[in-house]
Amino acid sequence: MPPRPTIPPTLDTDLRHYPWIVIRFRCDYCRRWGDAGLAACAEKYGAQAKLHELLAVFMSGCVWRPDHRKPQKYGRKCGAYIMDMRRTDPPDLPPTMAGLRVIEGGKDSLLPSDDEPPPQEGRRLSRP
Repeated sequence: MPPRPTIPPTLDTDLRHYPWIVIRFRCDYCRRWGDAGLAACAEKYGAQAKLHELLAVFMSGCVWRPDHRKPQKYGRKCGAYIMDMRRTDPPDLPPTMAGLRVIEGGKDSLLPSDDEPPPQEGRRLSRP
């Protein structure tokens, strides 16, 4: 069965079309975080719930949320976000399943075919 192409989720994506099993919430300001299972969120909030609604629920416990504090010109605001937004590959994909990658230069740069010594990298100290 060929893998189905995944559409990167946005804040308007509902839970029925969210491609991953876990929704990972993070905040860079207060260091709050939370991982919510997709099935548990769909059961509690409904399958039609949008991701921005779940993000608002996560933000409700933040001391920096906009409706909790007086607006300030240079003050902090809540920095909550969903980590896997606009991501096309699974966040929990094991490295062995990611496939092989081509290394620039490859075998020719590691094993020279002629008898010349490989070029030395770095600095040489001259001795008097």
